[in-house]
Amino acid sequence: MKKIIQKIFPRKFHKFYKKIRNNKKLDKDLIYISDNFIKSESYKTVSNQWHLLNIIDYENILNSGLENLGIQTFGHYFNFYNYKQEDLINLFKNLEKNESFAFKSNIFKINQNLGLKEICNYNYLLLLLYFNLKKSKYFKFLELLNDDTYLNFGDHFITIDDYNITSDKIISLFDLENIDDFSYIGKDKILEIGAGSGRLSECILSIKKTSNYTICDIPPSIFISYKRLKLAFPNKKIELLIDIEDPEILNEKIISNDISFIFPHQIKKINKKLFDLTIAVNCLHEMNKSTLNFYFKNISNISRKFYFSIWKKTKNWYSGNLFKKTERLDFEGNDYQIPPNWIIKKKSELKFPSSQIGIGYSLEEEN
Repeated sequence: MKKIIQKIFPRKFHKFYKKIRNNKKLDKDLIYISDNFIKSESYKTVSNQWHLLNIIDYENILNSGLENLGIQTFGHYFNFYNYKQEDLINLFKNLEKNESFAFKSNIFKINQNLGLKEICNYNYLLLLLYFNLKKSKYFKFLELLNDDTYLNFGDHFITIDDYNITSDKIISLFDLENIDDFSYIGKDKILEIGAGSGRLSECILSIKKTSNYTICDIPPSIFISYKRLKLAFPNKKIELLIDIEDPEILNEKIISNDISFIFPHQIKKINKKLFDLTIAVNCLHEMNKSTLNFYFKNISNISRKFYFSIWKKTKNWYSGNLFKKTERLDFEGNDYQIPPNWIIKKKSELKFPSSQIGIGYSLEEEN
């Protein structure tokens, strides 16, 4: 009954935020970002799902702080304390059936905030991820990922062969490997849509010599990734550009900064083909179709290449109600309405989760 009521009369974030805005536990940057977002054009286009989940996320930040987001908020997204059998298929494919491994690990490490079943699921998954990464040339980059940030949100981790292992670390390296396989990252200008905690952004910026990096996102994710990258790269020029509406100033700032942060509606103001590569990992399937069309139209204009990863099939929860069907997104069923001039260059299942695919497009016509 509660879910039905939420679908018909979803709670609105701005009403909730008004009640908590003056709470002294809220970070001043989060207040600044939230104030600007609610006033922005971007706020008018967010889904009911965002309103509902954001209220939960802000409550978690208020009650437990950023240091526990890895267990609470991120645990609902990409930490995989629970997973389906089909998500593991490619991890097992990459390992020999009778292969033996010698390793040292605190594999039985527990966490008081997780149940024993979740601990067993997650610790075993970390072993699978680690030994899959060892077979990749990207294993050498594992030591470049900083524990001060990757473990800063309270993510549960185990130690394997003296490496502190989280799913964020290894999946980020898998993502980078997939992106490089599509379009090797050099001194590129990169736009990332929906960076979440900033795990992949940090991975790329720790390993690659990109000329600059722009994150397009909404709160609280944009706040979390901003805080993370400020901590990870104290010597880089990092700036929130969320209140700049003048196109000329916005583009000048993006070009001059090392790392910039913008809201979704601002991508309409970005210069043609400013970015060499746009990436959107594990986020497009959370959007409704009108939002997807908005991004595809603008990415076509501002970027030369586009890589994204999505679930093969999913539902856009809370997009429907008693009077409207829930939107379904099936890539093979053409629900993503890819522009006809995009040229597909890569499409493959991810190592994990196997139920996701990574797809790369050239957005420029070939000679």
